Amino acid sequence: MKYRKFTIFVLSFLLFFVLLNLVVWKCCTEVLFTKKYDGGDFARMGYALGSRQYRKVVNDLPKRHISLREYDGRKVDVMTIGDSFSMGGGEGRNSYYQDFISTINNNSVLNIYPYPTGDRVAGFSPISTLAVLINNGDLDRIKPRYILIESVVRYCIPRYGKELDLSATDSPAAIRRYYAETTYRLDYLPKVGFINDGNFKFFYYNLLYRFSDNGFRGKIYRRKLSKSLFSARADDELLFFYEDLTMLPYINSRTVGAVNETFNRLADILGKKGIKLYFMPIVDKYDLYREFIVDNPYPENRFFDELRRLPRRYTLIDTKAILLPMVRAGEKDVYFADDSHWTWKAAKKVFETVRFP
Repeated sequence: MKYRKFTIFVLSFLLFFVLLNLVVWKCCTEVLFTKKYDGGDFARMGYALGSRQYRKVVNDLPKRHISLREYDGRKVDVMTIGDSFSMGGGEGRNSYYQDFISTINNNSVLNIYPYPTGDRVAGFSPISTLAVLINNGDLDRIKPRYILIESVVRYCIPRYGKELDLSATDSPAAIRRYYAETTYRLDYLPKVGFINDGNFKFFYYNLLYRFSDNGFRGKIYRRKLSKSLFSARADDELLFFYEDLTMLPYINSRTVGAVNETFNRLADILGKKGIKLYFMPIVDKYDLYREFIVDNPYPENRFFDELRRLPRRYTLIDTKAILLPMVRAGEKDVYFADDSHWTWKAAKKVFETVRFP
């Protein structure tokens, strides 16, 4: 009888354990940990089910950009090189800002995937990628009228706040092979079954977030906003990346001045080739929504304030100046609720404002 009771107890416990995981999975975590619905990483990393923003990839603009593997010798007006924002990060409707350049400005646009140089910051090194094209002769072959270099602000100092280095190169065969064979993806979700430790962590971290903005040690901060600025269920909650804050001490007049000098020097080099340089630092999500955070205990980001006052020989695309009025006017979903990336609304507004004559 003892063995029978023990067996029944074990089987009952296992059944309860399996059913509990199944219920939590279906009700809460499946949409966070899988691609059942497209969405951003922040809801998963911050266990923020209410900020999950469902979307599907739709590209319905009449004119589209091309990548280097598709380049066939056609005339190129604008060449873009950047980080995940340039790779369609955030997904959803018309996630490539290059397609708005092409459609609104009637420009032919070539987007360059990041080349695997040894100095990448957060996976990208736009200037070294450009150096590879310069040293390989591809830039002289393509002859764009404009080059747009993009970077989210939190990585501008480590990427560009140093002496300009255009030494990166590789053999022509290796470069051609890389761009012919590489398809860039931003989807790194691991495969998980319905029984996983994330089911427990969902409740655990949501408890911790009641006492700490980042669950004491997480990479995602969660703060309340003073008004509804997203179309997610948690429409007044801001999720942002911890590096939006940890990079703030490194932003000052000296470091931003170094970034400016890098782009001035690069503009001079490209100018000799008849190419005009545009620099598009993309405002961090925390910085864009900072003034709407209730009882905000964190400091401001001075990057754009410092950069605006400096003399420039390149064209600055001031994304904060363009997008902040939209947020102040109550426009929802300028950025995704569950992601660090902007939506099509932001990209459209930027390139309705910025033109390539």
